[in-house]
Amino acid sequence: MFRLKQKHSQKEAEKRPAADGRRLLAEQSAARAFAAGIAVALLLCWLWAMFTVATGRVFPWFSVLIGVMIGIAVQRFGRGLDWRFPVLAAVVAAFAAYAGNLMIGIFETGRYIEAAPLRVVSGLSQDSIKYFFSNAISPIDHIYAICACAVAAFFANRRLKRHEVLGLRTITPVTGERFRDG
Repeated sequence: MFRLKQKHSQKEAEKRPAADGRRLLAEQSAARAFAAGIAVALLLCWLWAMFTVATGRVFPWFSVLIGVMIGIAVQRFGRGLDWRFPVLAAVVAAFAAYAGNLMIGIFETGRYIEAAPLRVVSGLSQDSIKYFFSNAISPIDHIYAICACAVAAFFANRRLKRHEVLGLRTITPVTGERFRDG
């Protein structure tokens, strides 16, 4: 008599057929994912360095935010479904966490000696980079870099809808043909 309408069950007419699994697999692109991850990493590292120079304070949690954005960029542009995309996002996030700290160091050094950042970069040597990473990078920076890698890997894989999962499950792994019912 007082029965409520079910909100979570689909009507028969609204059920979607399984998606084409071969098309989902063909949409994956590690090259696009890598390019998007590097582009986002460079842009956000530059923004992090500019923000640090403007405020005079270093916010190490910004590397975790960079990791989130790298993971989302890898997910959107790579459209990956397998293990390669989280690994790629984690590697790019690790690069970004340390490159951001290095970029902050370059801008702060340039401000201190009153030189352009490109002039500071041209004066970098292997010894100066080794000195920077042994003395300026603290254990906290390593912890934030690991967290950035973890969130980047978490967000890197494509999220599938139910009909897309069913479409992938109907493909045989070796041949790529559809399973036949009955």
